[in-house]
Amino acid sequence: MSEFNLIPADYAREQLLRRRFRRASAGLLILCCLVLLARAALGLLVTGERNHVAQLQTKRQLWQESKAKTEQYTRDALAAEKQLLALNELRRREHLRLFLEALDTAYVDKVWFDEIKYYRRENLPAAGAPPAGARAVAAAGAQKEAGVPAARVEQRIAMTGHATNHVMLAEFMRKLESQPAIAELTLLDTSPRAYPQGLIIDFKLALLVERKAKGLQ
Repeated sequence: MSEFNLIPADYAREQLLRRRFRRASAGLLILCCLVLLARAALGLLVTGERNHVAQLQTKRQLWQESKAKTEQYTRDALAAEKQLLALNELRRREHLRLFLEALDTAYVDKVWFDEIKYYRRENLPAAGAPPAGARAVAAAGAQKEAGVPAARVEQRIAMTGHATNHVMLAEFMRKLESQPAIAELTLLDTSPRAYPQGLIIDFKLALLVERKAKGLQ
């Protein structure tokens, strides 16, 4: 038997166009959804990057503030160190003044000097011994820990000279040792020596320049 197509050609073309239109509409809708999803994802990425940049800027600002504080602390530390050096210099001059005053007061005729040397010596006291007044100088770091005695910077004088006899030397030493600024006096060496003018006593003395406690004067 022969088959006959009873669907009109115009109607068939219309149905084909409708199917193609629906497919195109569905494709366009899917494409729009993909575009919207891509824009949303891109927006999230941009927001995340902005937040990251903001965090980096905040960290940079904190770092700059910390750097500025560190530089300020460094400047303050240098200024404090300069002040400490100035105070130490003033204290050293004060000890020299005290020594010269003591030497002037204790001077005895027929005693003269060849050399007077001033020097400072760091001395670490025995554990448990209290620091002696103006000699106590706190050192940085470990000396601040409990049980560690602070080092002392002692102001010392070394003297060499001559006396006409032992009596005059003893008198000079007695008067010098009694001065408030002389905390310690040691006779290191003494010996007679013959000079054209007669017999002269050579001596060497070591002194610790420091104000005595009132009970020791």
